Amino acid sequence: MKYFWQISQSLTALYGAAVVGFAAALMHLWQGDITSQGLARVLSAIAMLAFHCLALMVLNIQSSQKKLSRLVAILWHLGLICFVWTLLAGVFFLPFYFSQLAPIGGQLLIVAWLLLAFSAWQRS
Repeated sequence: MKYFWQISQSLTALYGAAVVGFAAALMHLWQGDITSQGLARVLSAIAMLAFHCLALMVLNIQSSQKKLSRLVAILWHLGLICFVWTLLAGVFFLPFYFSQLAPIGGQLLIVAWLLLAFSAWQRS
């Protein structure tokens, strides 16, 4: 269980670095190279990643012994990978682009948030 939270924290830190990197690249490298629809998708991906990065940081810090907390973290990581990668891969023509992954990622994120709400009522 110790390694799970270490891996989760490491991934969360990488998400934070990616948010800063994407924001900087968007401001300095890709200005004028992206359509308005592409820009909206990139901004949506960055916002989703940033928001869930903060939520994962809190969950990693609290890392309670509740089994649902681990499941929430797993679903958040999987959901972010599916959702954010799909949006960015579609805009920048990256490999392994599967448009069907974005809705699956979004659904995983929603389920994780609902499980987090349920976990508040779970006995430790």
